Amino acid sequence: MNKESALKTRIFLFVLMLMACSVTVVVAAEQAQPAGDCGAIPWGAPISAVEEISYSHSSGGVKYYNVNKAEPCGLFAVQGANVTYGFREGGLYVVLMEIAQAKDLKQVLGTLMESYGLPDHKKVDGWDEYRWETDDLRVKLKSQFVTDRIKIGMYYKPLAPKE
Repeated sequence: MNKESALKTRIFLFVLMLMACSVTVVVAAEQAQPAGDCGAIPWGAPISAVEEISYSHSSGGVKYYNVNKAEPCGLFAVQGANVTYGFREGGLYVVLMEIAQAKDLKQVLGTLMESYGLPDHKKVDGWDEYRWETDDLRVKLKSQFVTDRIKIGMYYKPLAPKE
């Protein structure tokens, strides 16, 4: 990475921090994940605890479902978001979210930074990729300004495949 690119990245992250400080949406860390008091599906919950689900597909040992009765909260309450839940070894392992029109990018990034701090950032194949990690959670946000798309993946580490 050249000096100009590194400086632009630092300025971009600084501006994101300023935006996060000015965001008026207050979301607790528990609301940024599917579990919490809002009635969403807790991490590791068995599929039998979920009502009104429809099978979508399987990939890499994960079975993906659209859950019709889960109450959206935190990040998942963003209007127009398509949310898919993935179960591995009988428990909720991953939540995938895609937003077709990224008008809420500032709010989403602000909420994630408020909950998880500054992300690692890099550019990959025309996408800006942001990553956060906690003891139990790995979060990845990809945004593409050309198409106004946002993709978010939240992974429950205790159910992650062993490397």
